[in-house]
Amino acid sequence: MTRTHTARILHTSDWQLGMKRKFLSPEAQARFTEDRIKGVGTILRLAEERGCDAIVVAGDVFDSNLLDPSVQRRSVQQLATATVPVYLLPGNHDPLDAASVYHQPDIAELKHVTVLRDNHPHLVPGREDSPPLEIIGAPLRTKVEDHDVVGAAVDTLDAVADGRIRVLVGHGATSSFGDGDALDLIDLHRVEQACAERVVDYVALGDTHSAMPLTENNAAWYSGSHEVTDFLQPGGGGENNSGNVLIVDVTVDEDSPRDPARVTVEQVPVGTWRFHALAADMDSLADVEAFVARVNAMPDHSTTVVKYALTGTLSLEANAALEKAEEQIAPGFAALYRRERLMNLHVMADEEELATGPMSRGYVGMAVKELQAEAQGQGEQAEHARGAMRLLYRLMADVEA
Repeated sequence: MTRTHTARILHTSDWQLGMKRKFLSPEAQARFTEDRIKGVGTILRLAEERGCDAIVVAGDVFDSNLLDPSVQRRSVQQLATATVPVYLLPGNHDPLDAASVYHQPDIAELKHVTVLRDNHPHLVPGREDSPPLEIIGAPLRTKVEDHDVVGAAVDTLDAVADGRIRVLVGHGATSSFGDGDALDLIDLHRVEQACAERVVDYVALGDTHSAMPLTENNAAWYSGSHEVTDFLQPGGGGENNSGNVLIVDVTVDEDSPRDPARVTVEQVPVGTWRFHALAADMDSLADVEAFVARVNAMPDHSTTVVKYALTGTLSLEANAALEKAEEQIAPGFAALYRRERLMNLHVMADEEELATGPMSRGYVGMAVKELQAEAQGQGEQAEHARGAMRLLYRLMADVEA
């Protein structure tokens, strides 16, 4: 019978604690900051519940080395609750330079937390009855390195000749996912070869904020950020798989220790925020109603950000309905706003609106005809005329109501 043993790790990265987003109000920003920090506690509890041997955080734990003191303190308070060993890797947002947050005593002295300051292998405690589990780091010492630090870490290691399991933790773009001319690209072929030769068994990477495999045999993954940081685009691009952590099982055959490890990876959702970028064509009141219904149907408005670009031509009535709906639903969202740069929505009064109703009578009707003539042109004056017509329609509609 084949003798095997397995090590289980929780792989996460890019927490970027203290991250700020300019489209959030002060109230929403405070909640976003706090939820990113509370997410650390969620991860620690999940690792304990799932029987993980270790947690590896593959870079950009903090958004900056210049942290707001309250963010640093609350982050430390969360990390202090860890019962599973935690390994933190400095990334490009929080490099291990002279001003590094990792030099702060409250972080350096955390009981179950180890900062990966070099390529020295760390033996994970608590596995006395099993072959060793080693964690090796490839920390960044500057925001932009001049070489492949993951490859350099691999070069310090010999192939494993026994049943021990090795996990290498790195941060950065790979040779198949990034600027091909950058000096610090991680050589993915080199990573695959190292795993095939059992120099390492699993490479836990951070940098991109969406979880994705980098090899067919699961030997290397990006974990993505535990909470969203950027928008899911209309076509499915952008940040399309954030808000997860990875539960990674690495299994080694003790009778054939030189054979590559078998790796299985499970994505576990832990995030609570969502950022959506929407696009819609608008040519009728029905289109407006469909778009508003689509936005309203989104769950958890208080932790959802929506930006949107609309194209088409609306009547005064349809545009008034859109603006009224925007005013009503926006306060319930963390943020909801137009992408002005991409907006191509025109508003023109139709013949029925000009011939009947409040826009056709008396002085208002005379003013509307003048504005309609001006609105046909181009430039700033025409835009002002169109804006005046929209405002006038809404005011008259309110009076009629």
